[in-house]
Amino acid sequence: MKKQLLTKAITFILSTLLINFVGIAQTMPPKSFLVCGDSQVLIVDYSQSKDSIPAVIWTWDAREALDIPELYRTTKFKTMDDCKAIENGKKVLVSSSSGAVAIVDIATKKVAFYAEVPNAHSIALLPKNKLIAAASTAKTGNTIMLFDMNKGNEPVFTDTLYSAHGAVWDDARKRLYTLGYEVLREYKVSGNKLDLVQHWKIPGVGGHELSMLPNHNQLFITEHHGTWVFDIQSQKFDKIKNFPDRENVKSLGLDQSAQYIYTVPEESWWTFHVNFHNPARKLAFPNLHVYKARWFY
Repeated sequence: MKKQLLTKAITFILSTLLINFVGIAQTMPPKSFLVCGDSQVLIVDYSQSKDSIPAVIWTWDAREALDIPELYRTTKFKTMDDCKAIENGKKVLVSSSSGAVAIVDIATKKVAFYAEVPNAHSIALLPKNKLIAAASTAKTGNTIMLFDMNKGNEPVFTDTLYSAHGAVWDDARKRLYTLGYEVLREYKVSGNKLDLVQHWKIPGVGGHELSMLPNHNQLFITEHHGTWVFDIQSQKFDKIKNFPDRENVKSLGLDQSAQYIYTVPEESWWTFHVNFHNPARKLAFPNLHVYKARWFY
């Protein structure tokens, strides 16, 4: 009898936890953001954060992900450097410069897909269950890698791109944008390969961040010496108005309320804070080597 009651109690607790996870995925606070660094990805409720203390509502730590091989848990996901919400906030894309990318289900924390990518610096989800990864400087890096997740975790197509750092899928135009050391490229998907449509020299070197604005007509681009906005229609780069331009901005985003989120290194490549502008704010993550932060949308 006691054993049956214990079993029922455990089942109830596990069911409640699952419901709570599903609830988080379906009812994410309207103003929340992703943070990635070390082996972790966090979701933070901006509105519930107090002063400089973030209200963390969800965490995925690769070290605890028993559904991926030990090498990935202990080594390949040691340095998270990008994280993006996908599928209406049900899953998150993650990449690690230690050499891997993954898709994590928010409700269950299960890894839906993972693959080895040397010095991975960004990822994007494409139609028909495809994924693109940007592999930066490494022996087998300096490339963009296309995966057909229906066919496994080996790339079906690659293209050389020195210091590949950014990847954004434009669903309205059905185009892929990628960012390298000194070039922005536009591709179209042709089956299991990518066709280069056009490219532009960026206004600087060391291309780093590439993200789409909420209007879906412009891209944010950062490089060693500053931050830029690229208008897709006019194909022109301009300085970002009303933004405190900085060197070496690692991530940059804008939400529907026109508030910026960005990260700037404090030591080497990492920071212990996530910055906001319009209005200005700074949230502290003293125990995490933060690389990027993104609005959750």
